[in-house]
Amino acid sequence: MLKDAIARARKAVKEAQQNFPVESAAAIEQVYADIKKLNTFINKEIDSIESDKNLNERAKSNERRKVLEQAGRKLELLKERRTKSALIEELETKLAVESGAEDESVLKFLREREVRDRLYGMPSAQILSHFGQSLFEGSNRLLLDAILNAPPGFEMLPQDTLQRLREVRTQIMRPEIAAELETTRRLNTFIDQIFWVVKKELDGLRRKELPPSLRPTNKI
Repeated sequence: MLKDAIARARKAVKEAQQNFPVESAAAIEQVYADIKKLNTFINKEIDSIESDKNLNERAKSNERRKVLEQAGRKLELLKERRTKSALIEELETKLAVESGAEDESVLKFLREREVRDRLYGMPSAQILSHFGQSLFEGSNRLLLDAILNAPPGFEMLPQDTLQRLREVRTQIMRPEIAAELETTRRLNTFIDQIFWVVKKELDGLRRKELPPSLRPTNKI
C-alpha cells in the first residue's frame, strides 16, 4: 500500500549512508524497517478484509478505513520513538553548560563588565549591526563572553540570538559537541521528512475510503 513512502525511505537510506556517520545512518535504516513492518500490517489486514465474503463493498471500505486509521496511530508512536528531539534537547543543554564553564577570574569579570557598560543602552539591532559578524564568527571572544555572561534580567540580545551565540562559543570550546548537535538536527529533519511522506500517503488512502459525500473537495 505504501509504495511511495517505502520508495522514499529506501532512497533516504542510501542518502544517509553517504552523508551521515554509520550510527546515524543506522537510525534511518531502522525507520525504513519500521515503515516496511507498518506496510506489512496494512496489507495483511486489508487482504483479510477483501477475502471476507460476509462483507459487502461498503462494509469493506469502512473496515479498510479503520485499518488505515489504526496505521496512522501506529505511525505517530513510531515517530515519537524514532525522532531525535530528546537528544537534541540534551545536547543543547550540554552545550549551554559547557559554553559557560570557563575562566571565572575577577579580571575576566571586570573586563566583561566594562564591555557591557560600553554597550549599555544600545539597542540589540545596533549591537548586531556593528558587531554581528565578529560575534557569529567567534572572532571577538571578549565581546562574545561579555554578552553571554550578562546577569539574568540584563540580557543584551533576544534569547534566540543568545542561543545561536552559545553555539558559536561551544564550537570554539567544544567543537565535538557542536558537531554532534548539528548532525543530530540534520538527522532529525531527515526522519521527519520520511514520516511526513508516510502520513501523507496514509491520509490519501484513508480519504479514498470515505463516502463521496464526506470526501474533501478542492474549491477554487
